[in-house]
Amino acid sequence: MTESRVRSVPALNLGFLARFALLALVFSADKLLLNPFVEFERAHSAQGFGAVVQLIWHWGIRWLIAVAAAITVFALVRNPAQLRSITVGFRKAEFRPARMFFHLLLLAALAPLCYLLFRSDTRLLAFALLVFVTTLLAAAAVWAAATALAPVALWLRAVQSLGVLWLYSAIAAIVGTCAWQLSLMLWKPTAGLTFALVRMLLVPFLPGLRADVATRVLGTDLFAVQIDDFCSGLEGVGLMLAFCCAWLLYFRKEYAFPRSLLLIPAGLVIIFSLNVFRIAALMLMGQAGHPAAAVYGFHSQAGWITFNAAAFGLAYVSHRSAWLRQAHANPRPAPGEGTENPTAYFLLPLLTILAAGVLAQAVSSGFETLYPIRVITGAAVLWLCRRRSTGLNWEFGWRGLSAGILVFLIWDLAAYLTVPWARMPSSLAAMSPGLRAVWITSRILGSVLIVPIAEELAYRGYLMRRLMSRDFESVSLRAVRWPAVIVSAIAFGLPHGVLWWPGIVAGVVFGVLAVRTGRIGEAVLAHATTNFLIAVAVVYWDQWQLW
Repeated sequence: MTESRVRSVPALNLGFLARFALLALVFSADKLLLNPFVEFERAHSAQGFGAVVQLIWHWGIRWLIAVAAAITVFALVRNPAQLRSITVGFRKAEFRPARMFFHLLLLAALAPLCYLLFRSDTRLLAFALLVFVTTLLAAAAVWAAATALAPVALWLRAVQSLGVLWLYSAIAAIVGTCAWQLSLMLWKPTAGLTFALVRMLLVPFLPGLRADVATRVLGTDLFAVQIDDFCSGLEGVGLMLAFCCAWLLYFRKEYAFPRSLLLIPAGLVIIFSLNVFRIAALMLMGQAGHPAAAVYGFHSQAGWITFNAAAFGLAYVSHRSAWLRQAHANPRPAPGEGTENPTAYFLLPLLTILAAGVLAQAVSSGFETLYPIRVITGAAVLWLCRRRSTGLNWEFGWRGLSAGILVFLIWDLAAYLTVPWARMPSSLAAMSPGLRAVWITSRILGSVLIVPIAEELAYRGYLMRRLMSRDFESVSLRAVRWPAVIVSAIAFGLPHGVLWWPGIVAGVVFGVLAVRTGRIGEAVLAHATTNFLIAVAVVYWDQWQLW
């Protein structure tokens, strides 16, 4: 084995922008890991030089994130020839795991420095020395992560190839950062407008409605809601703005400009209007005698339901509009002709389970009574998609069982350290024995039989291979390189809330198992084993915090 193979391993077939995005993901994870060590309250109250450091820290990070986003967008739109030429070099560049390990060591050294930075009233010289050492280690960590993904020479060529785009990106980042600060001033007047519209909408249905303009409270003798700044609808407007811009950017070759830009104001008006209807529906639900479902279920889920519905509807209608699309865009398939989308077969089961969960929680009162809906819809979609996944190896053996036990031990230890003990939810305990048995049985069946298959199809069957090639179905699991395993594991772990880090560990174990054996069945068995042991801990050892 040559020396170069000892020090590095074959990397993903990724170009400049993909590696740039991966680097941004690494730095975002670093920030999440270091945040618990920072005393933010003392940082915001710092004086003198400490206040300057806090200001640079606060706005500098936001500006760098905005610069990264702007560079990605501008490079995608412009797509200069020089950038395309260096992409070949990036695709051939090898990954250096030793550099990434060094990056993790530097991150570990930064943790105690971040802890000390604002926690003690040190003298100016000592504080300046601490800031200098922290900055030096942070710069070294950035260098280690960047050179782990590609040599310095390639990054320098990319900087030169982007040319004036760096200046445009810096200016756009400044404007974007300032615009975010200015947008905070819009929350209060927007909340006032939302209050007035909801009031106007409810008066015909609730003649006895009382409205307090000063506190923005709408209520009756039975139920009342307060429309605070965060209920103004601006959050949904921001999400819709980002979605419309990303959609038009991705499909820029198919849409006719500038008329397609009308999608942006249309989307903003639609999502703002749906927020008004959401609050009105919340009020009517509480008035109808379902205050718990209105507050605990509908209030938290209806926003996501309306956003997803609006985004999907806007995308669907615009994509089928001859007026908005280019004349040379791909024509719609003839009736009965159709085109297969292999991605849908791998993602649809998990997306269906998530959508069913959102709907079930929207009509719940804090406890998802209708969890069996997830099991029924997930099983139905898996059955419909069963033929497409026959190209994967579903065999399994002792490796999957052993890996599942290992992940359970890690998961249980992480939960013991981070999640407080909880008894059976009161809503479940209040059910009749028969209904309680049905709910628990459906939860076990869903977590052991349905969820492992759906999640492994999405994260290991699709995402891990899609990171290797657009034609992911042609990629063997054994051909997947470990950077793809890491990225898919992060995507798998982050949605697990406070248990995100054992989720990432579980994703790595399941991914490595699938790659080493070439069988997705091993990963499914490991996943199912972990979930089964968690179910046993919940039901027989009364560890309800695990669910």
